[in-house]
Amino acid sequence: MSWFVPLSVAFVVIFLAELGDKTQLITISFASKYPRLPVFLGVFLAMSIVTIIGVAVGAVLVSIIPIQTVKVLSGLIFIGFGVWTLISKEEGLDEGEGEIETSKYQEFKKGKVFSTAFLMTALAEFGDKTQLAAIALTAQYGEPLSVYIGAVLAFAVIVGIGVVLGRKISEKVESKWIEMGSGILFIVLGIVFIVEALFF
Repeated sequence: MSWFVPLSVAFVVIFLAELGDKTQLITISFASKYPRLPVFLGVFLAMSIVTIIGVAVGAVLVSIIPIQTVKVLSGLIFIGFGVWTLISKEEGLDEGEGEIETSKYQEFKKGKVFSTAFLMTALAEFGDKTQLAAIALTAQYGEPLSVYIGAVLAFAVIVGIGVVLGRKISEKVESKWIEMGSGILFIVLGIVFIVEALFF
């Protein structure tokens, strides 16, 4: 049963750290606009991969790539994505939403949603407290597999909650307000990343 304690501790620590965190906000934002499955898979896979890096070689990566550099670049990408979201809303790029889409376009759209959700989540999570927690817990218990499984289970629950909340929001709020809120959220997160990198 030596595996059970690190698994349980990792689950509780990661769950509490991610509850209401920026990654859950990203998930809610995406799920309020796009199909739930590609959002869930993109966010979940990104969090899982970032955690593998944290458990396996996180400490080495941080020593090679300054974490401040990673956070500044992530911040700039988030700001760019937020601006793009606001501009595309104003230009009315979604006006054709009522038209019947072909199955090929539907598949392309799902792939684009998946890749965007994956990229944004990976950038947000790299060097975040949950990755650092995975490194610390692995060092503490010496059970990388148990820590990883506990973290991944916590991510699955957190992402699931975010997807459900996003869908509920989309049912009650007009899409133009969701687009505007999402754009502003990404810009704010980008500024937070840059401020964290430069001043903390």
